[in-house]
Amino acid sequence: MEAIYQRIAEKQQTFSKNLLKITSYLYDEPKMFAMMSASEAGKIMDVSETTVIRFCQKLGYSGYRQLQEEVRQSMLEKSSLSDFGKQETQTESIKELMEEDAQTIRQAMSRLSEESLATAVSRLSTCDRTLVAGLRTSHALASWFAFALDLVMGRTRLYQPTVDDVLLRVGELTEKSVVVVFSFHRYAADTVNLAKLAEKQGAFIIAITDSPAAPVSGYADLVLPIHLNSVSTLDVAPVAMSLAKNIVSAISQKNIEEFQQRVARFDEMASNDFFGR
Repeated sequence: MEAIYQRIAEKQQTFSKNLLKITSYLYDEPKMFAMMSASEAGKIMDVSETTVIRFCQKLGYSGYRQLQEEVRQSMLEKSSLSDFGKQETQTESIKELMEEDAQTIRQAMSRLSEESLATAVSRLSTCDRTLVAGLRTSHALASWFAFALDLVMGRTRLYQPTVDDVLLRVGELTEKSVVVVFSFHRYAADTVNLAKLAEKQGAFIIAITDSPAAPVSGYADLVLPIHLNSVSTLDVAPVAMSLAKNIVSAISQKNIEEFQQRVARFDEMASNDFFGR
């Protein structure tokens, strides 16, 4: 399925709402595409057969049958007895679990568009300010990203609903501002509403989420989807953290002189009262 996901990553910025809906089903229910006709699948997804075919053509396939064959082939390749045994074996080793995380990160990498990543870095590097938001399971990710980005380039603020007035924070944004929202299932309504307000303010919105059809995607200018074949939203943390960390790293390299100046000022400060050594 990786080749299909790569095609989606390259094209999804041009997708309509219905095409994003089909994308979400393809991520979550690939068996449906392998077993059903375009008409049958369309009824389940509440889109027309024509829309399903147009989705396939958008991805560069001649039609639904060609996409279906590729999905079937991908599923057959993943259906070996040894793979089934690995899935059924309960792993107790922490190192083995860490290796699974590493594999998941590699899988997510293949689905992310280089163009989208470059756009995120460019926008964040040149904006007048950045507002970062994420609640519930997304809060820790948003908090770390805001801290790291502020350390590297400044002009960054974490939205904290218990402290900040959302209208005040969003009202500070301009057309040169960037809003980064972390939003994963079950999609906190406050995060989605903040993105909606920010869109009206004219800010550029980057959504890091688990599906191109997630509610926040409707208000985002750029979606960086992290889709996992997992029932737990907690499993997204290693991938999201890796993505967030390396976006910050890329920004520090893009603005290397500014970053070095900030490091020098930071090191010159009298910090004995704040650090143990």
